[in-house]
Amino acid sequence: MWLSLNRYILKDMTWPEVKEALKTAKVAIIPIGAQEQHGPHLAEGCDSFRAERFTHLLAEKCFPKVIVAPTINYGVSPHHMDFPGTITLKPETLIKILEDIVHSLRTHGIHKFLFVNAHGGNTDTIAVAAENLSREYEVEIAHTKFVDAAKETIQKQITSTYFGHACEREVSESLYLAPEIVREDKLTEADFNDDSFYLKHFHSNFVRVVHQYKDITNSGNLGNGKLGDYKLGEAIIQEALKNIAAFIEDFIKSTPE
Repeated sequence: MWLSLNRYILKDMTWPEVKEALKTAKVAIIPIGAQEQHGPHLAEGCDSFRAERFTHLLAEKCFPKVIVAPTINYGVSPHHMDFPGTITLKPETLIKILEDIVHSLRTHGIHKFLFVNAHGGNTDTIAVAAENLSREYEVEIAHTKFVDAAKETIQKQITSTYFGHACEREVSESLYLAPEIVREDKLTEADFNDDSFYLKHFHSNFVRVVHQYKDITNSGNLGNGKLGDYKLGEAIIQEALKNIAAFIEDFIKSTPE
């Protein structure tokens, strides 16, 4: 029987199994990815693969206190549209999707939500959605870009000046979570537009410039994919799992004032 397993994944369950799970599952986790180019060496569903598989591991770690909703496989990706295959949502579309999911699961008795994001382009939209929906529907919502929970490993082990997209970090995470999406024979360093105004201000700590990825990198990736490593991916994911699981324990215990 499904409920004898060690995680609650909503799309795999029948309604009687969900009803039973909701006796202990207090947090709904919503994984959010994207459909966008990831250079020549990662499949375009990279962010969705990572979001889904990370949250499934999180469901095991937090069993039986969480239930994972189906992954949102599209994100806010207009900056990647110069590369074939990218599909982008308008920010308001993603907000509406999240609203409908929250509304539906609230109807079934869930009042705590964790949005787990795997695509940086979604971050601002998710923050707006969380702020608005938590108040409109009187629920508690937290959100995370899950790799942000692994800063210690990343700071110690990644040395590229520019990384964060189809780089050694994402390649490493993919080798650990979804090795089938990595084109290991095509791993490459980024082909940067070194004279780009956008690259010059990429790391600014006081201003953000709207840009297209083609203005920064001809190859679509940052960093050095050749440095991707399964062990590094494992370290990143395990640190993130540990920290987010600890947060979930506190989140469950919290009560609104």
